[in-house]
Amino acid sequence: MRLLGLSYKDVVSESERLAKLYSNSDMRIGKSTLGDIISGSIRQPATAKLDSLRIILNLSRTDIDAAIGLQPERRFAEQLEMSRARTHEVPIDAVTRHRRVRLPIVRDDAKLERTQFFAGSIKRWANVEVEYLSSFYPPYLCYVVVGEEDANAAPIAPPGSRLIVNKLLNKVLPAENVSFHERELFYVMTPNGLTCVYAEVAGEKIVLIPHPASGNMREEFHRDEITIIGQVVGVLYPAAIVRDREQP
Repeated sequence: MRLLGLSYKDVVSESERLAKLYSNSDMRIGKSTLGDIISGSIRQPATAKLDSLRIILNLSRTDIDAAIGLQPERRFAEQLEMSRARTHEVPIDAVTRHRRVRLPIVRDDAKLERTQFFAGSIKRWANVEVEYLSSFYPPYLCYVVVGEEDANAAPIAPPGSRLIVNKLLNKVLPAENVSFHERELFYVMTPNGLTCVYAEVAGEKIVLIPHPASGNMREEFHRDEITIIGQVVGVLYPAAIVRDREQP
């Protein structure tokens, strides 16, 4: 703030502008709240307020997190809890940051071109930050959480499911006589909000078709009323559903 010549009043005023711009009242930072953040009295500010500070102060999320000692795992948990009732997208950086995967380090003398037991070729395992692998994550893929009130794709993608959506696959093809397990499932922006649903073209309209087991009704929209954001290419089911399916 000092380097940018910003006063408390300047930050408060700019946060109010951002709150209106993004239609998110949580981005507003009051003068007393700003003072508490700076003094350390508030050690875990809400994500929306951190985003306001990041934009106003021209800082990266890493800079903000390091400055206030934010617990990195909280950002991901908070994103997942956000708008639980509605289907929403979670930023990829919130998914990958401060998460690790185990990768094998192969022995120098391993002959991988020959068939052999892979375990014998491993020298050790290394824990690698997922963030370093994010460059392999295509920018046209997004991470979506199905809201608790969005049952259009149940039981294929029931509420609480985590989805991978390919934004390049956003064309609704002519309907074929195939089961719902084989049909394309889309991530769609409608006048009523975001949803995951099947779709068909009917002249100048697009028909959104929920799974028959969902109990929901079909809806028709003109093409310019909705946006097909992408096609679902991966589903991670909620843990409770996985446990139920594994029980005999």
